[in-house]
Amino acid sequence: MSEPAKTQVSVSDALAMLADCFNLPVEDVHADLQRDAIDDWDSMGALMLMAELDERFGIELTAEVSREMTRIGDVLAFLKVHGVLSENA
Repeated sequence: MSEPAKTQVSVSDALAMLADCFNLPVEDVHADLQRDAIDDWDSMGALMLMAELDERFGIELTAEVSREMTRIGDVLAFLKVHGVLSENA
């Protein structure tokens, strides 16, 4: 089990991180963006996301949970559940 996250990010910072992770312009990334619409959210992209969340926040995204994510909003919800997404921004 991972330790509780110490770093918090705003929604806009989380979206920027996801844009970087999936090689997208940040202005194109929003909560309703579907996984199927993101070319780089393939198996390699999922691994990149898992590594990014572990390195940046110390939280583990399992392959099973990753496969259940169908849109960017699912990633944001995951970050919120783990106390990473700041309520204040």
